[in-house]
Amino acid sequence: MTKPADHYSFDTSALIDGIERFYPIANFPALWEKIDELIADGRLHVSEEAWNEAICVDSVLKDWCTDDTAGRSRCVVRTDAAIGALAGAIAAQFPHWAKQGTKNNADPFVIAVAEVKSCTVISGEKNGGPGQPKIPYVCGVRQVDHRRIVDVVVREGWVFG
Repeated sequence: MTKPADHYSFDTSALIDGIERFYPIANFPALWEKIDELIADGRLHVSEEAWNEAICVDSVLKDWCTDDTAGRSRCVVRTDAAIGALAGAIAAQFPHWAKQGTKNNADPFVIAVAEVKSCTVISGEKNGGPGQPKIPYVCGVRQVDHRRIVDVVVREGWVFG
């Protein structure tokens, strides 16, 4: 019996890490073709809030997201009542997030999408703790699987050569 296909809830930091820091499209086009396949298969999800973060600044990431020919916007998960309520509960559970400024506004929504859609959270964040929560820490507390973009490559069995 084959295992069910993994689904992923991507944070903006995972996309920034991928496209702008570690795996530029010009150098890793096959990787980004595979990412597009995940989107086409309905297995890569980006919360509406994380998507808005990704497209708010002129950058390579914004260009990638808004390429009309690719249809990447279909990965956007709109904030419905269930996701909104869950994101609010997550934010209330970790009130120190609000004290870190607006840079973490999408984080509870990324995790809420993962919980609602049974996804693994993919982010570029590391560690965190009770006084300075970050996605990996919150995922650990909430028992949500958290990985980095390279882990998607491994899980999917992608080989580039």
